[in-house]
Amino acid sequence: MAFIANAKTSSFLVLICFITFSSLHITTTEACHATDRAALLDFKSKISEDPYGLLQTWDLSTDCCTKWEGVGCDSNGRVVRLVRTGGYFRYQGHFEFMIGTISPSLGELEFLSWLNLGGHKHLTGKIPPEIGKLSHLTTLYLYDNKLEGSIPASFQNLSKLKFLQLNDNLLSGTVPTNVFQHMSSLSQLDLSKNQLSGRIPSSIGKLVSLQTLDFKQNRFSGSIPTTIGFLQKLSFLTLSNNQISGYIPRSISELKSLNVVYLSNNKLTGIPAFLSNTAPLKVLMLDNNMLTGNLPDSLGNLTKLITLSVRNNRFTGKIPLILSNLINLRTLDLSRNGLAGSIPPAVINIRNLMQFNVCPTTS
Repeated sequence: MAFIANAKTSSFLVLICFITFSSLHITTTEACHATDRAALLDFKSKISEDPYGLLQTWDLSTDCCTKWEGVGCDSNGRVVRLVRTGGYFRYQGHFEFMIGTISPSLGELEFLSWLNLGGHKHLTGKIPPEIGKLSHLTTLYLYDNKLEGSIPASFQNLSKLKFLQLNDNLLSGTVPTNVFQHMSSLSQLDLSKNQLSGRIPSSIGKLVSLQTLDFKQNRFSGSIPTTIGFLQKLSFLTLSNNQISGYIPRSISELKSLNVVYLSNNKLTGIPAFLSNTAPLKVLMLDNNMLTGNLPDSLGNLTKLITLSVRNNRFTGKIPLILSNLINLRTLDLSRNGLAGSIPPAVINIRNLMQFNVCPTTS
């Protein structure tokens, strides 16, 4: 007997077929690329302790693109984002962290654009040179850990990098000569609070998009490279607490966007008159150096300055009257120098001045 389906039965059969094929599609297709999944699992294997379960969802039986916390993928199932940060979370009242090393397998995540493993304080070992293979990387945060060794020379291949933070680690040795050669997109560079030594490489001048440069609290020596004058977008510069010597380079006058300069606690011997060309400057900290001679009159042309400190140098002569032009100045520290003569009343009476120190020695 022939079976004649009515409209209701046909609709039911179509629905059954749709559910069956849809279910088959979900169970047989994995969104996460096998190479990426293997790389992430190898990374997890190098984490010896994970007391807060930051990698707890990373399970072989689940899809790394949809189920693994901190992992983001593109439409092709390739991992493009890995964010597992540590740090103190006030609303939870505890410090989250992982203990272990960074697996070289991360170099297999060839489409990765964002990598953030900062803030754990307990990630040790060296930075894998394989990270230099990540040609799509735009953001690399490995700050506030205990990473040691040198900065990999392979980082010169990270031509799309915009943000690089390796601060607050135990990195040592010299910065590779050409490491910045192709980083023309880099906007933020922070290598502060490490043990890096040697000269600041001249390839720093290739960072034409750089806005923030922070190298404080290292062991850098030699002079500030003249190529720093190519950093037209630079706004924040700090090289404090190093062993940098020589004159502040003449090319710094080319930095028309410069707002903040910290060069304290070095061995600088000269402050050139042309520094006044950096008109947007609001903070200039030159204390604890070996600066000599008279205070240059050209300092009086930095009319946007809010803070000026040349404390503990070797300046002699009189306090220049032209400093009274600094009408926005709130803090002026000329103490612990060899300055002589009377203080110009116009300097004392700068309208916004709140702190003024000219004592020859500390009390």
